[in-house]
Amino acid sequence: MTQQGHRWLEAQGFNLCAVLDPVEFPPALAKLWSDAGLEVVAGQRLVLLGMGGSRLWQRVEPQLTLYADPFDALSVAAAQTVVRDYWGDGGLQLLYPGTLPIPLQQLGRWAGWSAPAPLGLDISPVFGPWFAHRTAFLMYAPLPCTPREAPASPCDICVDPPCLDACVADALVFDATPDLERCLTQRLAEPALCGSRCLARLACPVGLGWRYPDAQIDYHGQRSLASLQRWQMRTR
Repeated sequence: MTQQGHRWLEAQGFNLCAVLDPVEFPPALAKLWSDAGLEVVAGQRLVLLGMGGSRLWQRVEPQLTLYADPFDALSVAAAQTVVRDYWGDGGLQLLYPGTLPIPLQQLGRWAGWSAPAPLGLDISPVFGPWFAHRTAFLMYAPLPCTPREAPASPCDICVDPPCLDACVADALVFDATPDLERCLTQRLAEPALCGSRCLARLACPVGLGWRYPDAQIDYHGQRSLASLQRWQMRTR
């Protein structure tokens, strides 16, 4: 039933799935976990679900008008279904989407999904920048943990990274945190240029076969830009 659950999730578009034991977290991740207001409880499993590429989008796109956030709605429903129907647990504690400051990037790295990248977004050696965390939840069930292996970052062997030159805000520096102020200022000043799509992300040569279709890029980008514009209005 454990493997059937994994196969069911993949068929739904969740082709990234990791089962982790918080007891095994290294000290830095354990501190972030504690800072988020979460305790480490023996016997609990943390499940991360994510998507690489556009398979989940193919299910989401026809339902865009049905939910305020169809990605969140379908992701939470999938988590509830796999726990109920395959993994023999009566419930789950949903962490994401939610209000807790869950360290998703660090959890993804610990799971072996990704590594840091100049974009500020993490990069997958398989999917490149075209992946996302979709949900995280805790449950009690004797699920075997996912074997973990820290992936090598594709950025380490990238010669003359095209993402750096493609950033019109000049906000990226290799091996350094992006200048978010420059990035956000540029997006708001010229939304037609890079407000709803990151030109640096589009320039990344890794995982091109998994790149989101234009409709999906526009969907995520427009939502992000609208949120940024609302924030700008509130801070004026």
